[in-house]
Amino acid sequence: MPAFEHIIADRYLKTHRKGAFVRTMVRFARGGTALGVFAMVVTLAVMNGFREEIQATLFSATAHFTVFNLGGDIPDTEGTLRTIRTVPGVQAASPIRLEKGLLRRPGSEMPPETVVVKAVDPASAHGTSSIFDSMSPVPIERMQEGEIVLGKELAQRLGLRAGDPVALAVFRLELGLGGQQPKVAAFKVAGTFYSHSSEYDKAWAFIHLADATRLARSEGRAEMIEVRAQGIDSIETVKGRVLTKLGPAYRATDLRESNRALFAALTVEKWAFAAILSLIVLVAAFNIVASLVLLVTEKRRDLGVLLALGATPKQIQRLFELQGLRIGAVGTAWGLGVSVPLCLVLDRFKLLKLPAAVYDFITYMPFRLKLLDILLVAAFPLLVSWLAARYPAKKAGALDPVDALRAE
Repeated sequence: MPAFEHIIADRYLKTHRKGAFVRTMVRFARGGTALGVFAMVVTLAVMNGFREEIQATLFSATAHFTVFNLGGDIPDTEGTLRTIRTVPGVQAASPIRLEKGLLRRPGSEMPPETVVVKAVDPASAHGTSSIFDSMSPVPIERMQEGEIVLGKELAQRLGLRAGDPVALAVFRLELGLGGQQPKVAAFKVAGTFYSHSSEYDKAWAFIHLADATRLARSEGRAEMIEVRAQGIDSIETVKGRVLTKLGPAYRATDLRESNRALFAALTVEKWAFAAILSLIVLVAAFNIVASLVLLVTEKRRDLGVLLALGATPKQIQRLFELQGLRIGAVGTAWGLGVSVPLCLVLDRFKLLKLPAAVYDFITYMPFRLKLLDILLVAAFPLLVSWLAARYPAKKAGALDPVDALRAE
């Protein structure tokens, strides 16, 4: 008869005639549970936000994944591109080459800057990389052979503007009058880009793919092909389809694999913080135990009467277990009711700004809620509350009605 336990539990929790100390303990238990739930939801939302922002930043300058040939340069670049673009889920594909070099302004006494040189196909590069959204004064599609695009910080440090000449020495040796020398080529600055990440803005440069193939003497072959899927969540699926289509001579990698340690650390950090903050809920559980033990002592005579009138020990036990669950449920509802709307508002309007000196690629504190995280946070205090109520509930169910009435 569940209605019996519900009625008695509700009556015990809402009575105001006596038991003020017990009511105070119950309020502390609810408040502690609410505080723990609030802290866990906010922490998980912040950690999810930072993970997503870091992932989005990593994929802004490069595509979702890169395909390469185990034997070196891709033999039939155009044919391979056509094959990849026919794979379901592929949004765009573009050939690239990567070089490392030294960049210097002619006539300048400043030391050369070490740069990562990425050779791209201007016609298709924008489809795989959002870093070109910020390119100025001309779009990447208008970049010509012999031109170079620099990061905004790199251009400012060298004092370069659009139209200025620049010398680029790539780390590919060729035989000269003085022996083995690096290859040097002259370029004209076509524009700059700004990615909000110093890693790219101060050390990356883009040139035309035709210029890179001449420097490498690769006869027009690309070194790799960048591929953008329909979304980050579909990378693994699309990557598998592409490799199946191309055959065993090809492999693919993405920045999540090369930064696996970083993302693993973020995951461990997320759940470590959540576990530490869950101790607040565990402390609140002691208040639940204490309040129910005091309530059993206070209602000893009432329980004896109920047992004498025919209530079973199991019903009395369920009565106090239900009280513990109600205390935890109210605290959980309070915590979720405050934390979830707060996270949505803070993330929607970007209210908490971050100093640029700390995070140059994240301008505000991101709060990203995940349904699974919310469900886990909601289930944890309910489980703790039920377990905390088990001990006083068993004690109440084990009362001897004769002893209880005689003691009164």
